[in-house]
Amino acid sequence: MRCALDLETRLIKTAELYAPGRTGVDAVTWLLDDYPRLVAELRQLRKRVDQIDAEEAEFDARLEALQIACRALLDL
Repeated sequence: MRCALDLETRLIKTAELYAPGRTGVDAVTWLLDDYPRLVAELRQLRKRVDQIDAEEAEFDARLEALQIACRALLDL
C-alpha cells in the first residue's frame, strides 16, 4: 500500500545521506524500513556497554585487592 506524503526537501536530503545509493522517496522508505534493525542494534550496544561497565568495576575491585595483598607482602 502506498500513500502520498508531503515531505520537506530537507527530510528527503537527510534520508539520502543515510540511505546509500537511494534517492527521494526510496531513501525515505529504506530508512524507515531499516529503523527497527537500527534500534535493536542500539539496544544491544547499550546492554553491552552496561556489561562492560560492570566488568570494569569488578576488575577494579580485584585489582585493588591484589594491590593490598602485594603491599602486605612487601611489609613482611
